[in-house]
Amino acid sequence: MSAKLQPASVHLIEVKLRSEFNDAEGAAALALLREQGLSSLKDVRAGRLYEISGSLSAHQAHQAGKDLLCDAVTQEFRLVPTEPAPMNGMNFWRVEVWLKPGVCDPVGATVLEAIAESGLPKPVSARGAALYLLSGRAVKAQVERAVAKCLANALIHRVVVSEAHP
Repeated sequence: MSAKLQPASVHLIEVKLRSEFNDAEGAAALALLREQGLSSLKDVRAGRLYEISGSLSAHQAHQAGKDLLCDAVTQEFRLVPTEPAPMNGMNFWRVEVWLKPGVCDPVGATVLEAIAESGLPKPVSARGAALYLLSGRAVKAQVERAVAKCLANALIHRVVVSEAHP
């Protein structure tokens, strides 16, 4: 009798500075994006995304976010829902900058090690990405062009731009 394999689950964990803290990385990204013609942007908040695939439950992924991926004093985290957010009228944008498959991801490797050492089930894979939350009216194509010029390198990055809610 063979054991039934459980399908791997994928958890996306978002980590960002709490709103009461100054976001220097977000301010720098805002300046770069404005230089690319997105003058209507009001604010950019930067963060990190971690995609963890494996046999972790949602509770275990939450524990990894809380105990390993987030500084509880200055940062907050959340598990990102898999269903897409409703459209918002082009006032808020979510930009994810991922390394392309085949590009070495030292952050992902470190996350794999840390989760295994914490006593949680070892994931099959982990990847890290930069996250930018943009506030201000813009057109998706404009955001994509600006991000490609100043926040990503087309040779090694894959960029995902979507409407988001604050």
